[in-house]
Amino acid sequence: MWLCLWIAGCGGGCGGAQETAEQPPTNEPSDHAATPDEAADPAEPVEVVDPGPRPVLRISGQPDAHEGSVVIRVENRGAESAELAGALGLQRQQGDAWQDVEVQLDLRFSCDDAAPECVTLAPGAAYIPPPWLGVSGDAQCACEECGPAADGEYRFVVRSCNGAHTLEGEPFTFSAP
Repeated sequence: MWLCLWIAGCGGGCGGAQETAEQPPTNEPSDHAATPDEAADPAEPVEVVDPGPRPVLRISGQPDAHEGSVVIRVENRGAESAELAGALGLQRQQGDAWQDVEVQLDLRFSCDDAAPECVTLAPGAAYIPPPWLGVSGDAQCACEECGPAADGEYRFVVRSCNGAHTLEGEPFTFSAP
């Protein structure tokens, strides 16, 4: 991994590192993750980590109308292994924007397994964790206090382990049974 230290007076970048301007949020995939260092004193050294290549993924949800659940599938369609955060996000479309849904979803093989911090997905491999149960809260496993999710357009969101890349999945329509 290549590291570059930003030192006051080095002209705003070192060895090809680029300064990025603050941009308003969009629905476009993001390649930048905010870090606590960004709010630090500019005279302090800041570590800049190479984010690596953007993973090439297909992220999909397939609703099962009879079960009221959604099968989650994350496929690596790239030529390199993808290092993915174990926590999986869920968003619901609200007008023209996508809003995060408060749920706990993880890339794990079963509900008996602990949620991993990171998952490595080999080129051409697919990961199918336990389905989203169409509820809030612990949304993959038995949850006695979870409420049903609202009907609407949803998508799953995966982040790279280093937080540099955010990849949104294909939208799907969910309707509670």
